[in-house]
Amino acid sequence: MQRLMLAGALALAAVSAPLAASADSLGLVGRWHWNSSQSSSTPGEAPPRDVLLVIQSASPAHMQWELTIVDPAGARHVQSFSGSGDGKPAAVSGAPPGTTGALTVSANSYEAVYSNPDGSSDRSTCSLSPDRQKLTCHGTDSDGKGHSVPYTDVYDRQ
Repeated sequence: MQRLMLAGALALAAVSAPLAASADSLGLVGRWHWNSSQSSSTPGEAPPRDVLLVIQSASPAHMQWELTIVDPAGARHVQSFSGSGDGKPAAVSGAPPGTTGALTVSANSYEAVYSNPDGSSDRSTCSLSPDRQKLTCHGTDSDGKGHSVPYTDVYDRQ
């Protein structure tokens, strides 16, 4: 579930660079719903019941999002981020204390690195579909001890 929370955060910046002039009017700003049938789950981990990413602002200068996950037991978990899209690390609210996200936005995609205090990390690249209705993130979740798992998360615009 931690991977999904962080991967969802990654989804927010996917294509805001070409929209710099009107960063908040098109592209990523809006509501994104996790598509469980097109996404991969971590082996041995039950997928969440639901994931919703709400992006309030998306540009290289400022990104703000909120990610809500309903876990398999029905409990809600919320994380949020407010920081830049220029690769500078910032805290992720609602994640374990000390968790940071560093997002680097470029044309039609972005790279994100999430670092946790226990040494684990999540790295991904997300891109927006040509019709701007689907956001696809390909990443790797690492436990910080030499083990990593690739994943794909797909989000549909609501």
